[in-house]
Amino acid sequence: MQRGINDETGGHGGDLSRALKCWNPDVNLIDFSSNINPYGPPAGLPGHLRRALAGITAYPVPQARELRQALADHLGVQVNRLLPGNGATELIHLLVLWRKPRKVFVPAPSFSEYRRAAHLSGAEVVEYPLLPGEKFTTFSPGQNPAAGDLVVFCNPNNPTGELYGRRTLLSLAEEVQAHGAELLIDESFIPLSGRREESLRDRQDKGLWVVISLTKLWSLPGLRLGCLIGPEEGIGKLTRWGDPWRVNSLAQAAGLYCLEQKDFLKKSLVLIKKERSYLKKNLRESGKFRVFDGAANYLLLQGLGPSFDAANLQAYLGRRGLLIRRADNFSGLDKTFFRIAVLRRRDNMRLLQEIERWFEEGCPAAEEENWKGGGR
Repeated sequence: MQRGINDETGGHGGDLSRALKCWNPDVNLIDFSSNINPYGPPAGLPGHLRRALAGITAYPVPQARELRQALADHLGVQVNRLLPGNGATELIHLLVLWRKPRKVFVPAPSFSEYRRAAHLSGAEVVEYPLLPGEKFTTFSPGQNPAAGDLVVFCNPNNPTGELYGRRTLLSLAEEVQAHGAELLIDESFIPLSGRREESLRDRQDKGLWVVISLTKLWSLPGLRLGCLIGPEEGIGKLTRWGDPWRVNSLAQAAGLYCLEQKDFLKKSLVLIKKERSYLKKNLRESGKFRVFDGAANYLLLQGLGPSFDAANLQAYLGRRGLLIRRADNFSGLDKTFFRIAVLRRRDNMRLLQEIERWFEEGCPAAEEENWKGGGR
């Protein structure tokens, strides 16, 4: 059985070190596997962080107080309803471990850490379909959530990129709460979709939680930064339950600096929208892929034809310095699916050229020696 970079990373993109070991490309990798803002971080951030290094001999500000207030102001929520954290993924795990739900309902396909957090908490995992291009119809008969359960929803969904409107999410929240369960909405990609009006972060429902990634927005995956928004009582308990120094001093400094860059996100959104349209148009016109409509800074594609295997394309591109994300380890998707991030024009052009070259060469299969190594 052929294996690839997904098997080496536990199912995540962005592992450049592992990719280099796997393919040893002659050029620096261009990472299409990680869904972060291609126009970040803000230009002045490296210099700001160099100056902030003087503070690493002291403990970080407990509970990231200044950053917490700045984020609350930026997002338009009360500060007592917001908890900063070491990335959205950490906050998802923290909430699930704290709540200890009986069952966790997770969308399929979607981000693998929902399932992993559920397993680590001892909860039973129940999948519900969120397939690309199909209407969301909530839960199957006989599989409704109940008191003590947690339902997770990702909007826009990863990897499909599909954005669900506020009305749909409000209906879901009402249904979940009517059953006595709680709802966690992962809005990590809403800021990069330019559709903040679809967010439910302003809602103050007792059983509603919203997690937002700031890592992706400001292109800070190495620093880790995110926030959880929820009911004031719950956020207060979770704050006391967790580590007071969860957000390190450099991440706090980066967050405060980035929040001051008012035009950065606006400019990024214009460029991302333009490049997303460019990629969609060219990939569809090639006639070789089904390109799913997505509102986020990434695209889900399906190769046409039964012989298409994204692992072969991934290996071919990897040897040429381009890293894409196979999607066959997402529940409900098979070897014909893969995901690409929307990057800058020169990188997007290069990707299109190399994909076309792969087809021209007859879609060569991955060489076995490129797929060895340990991992899951």
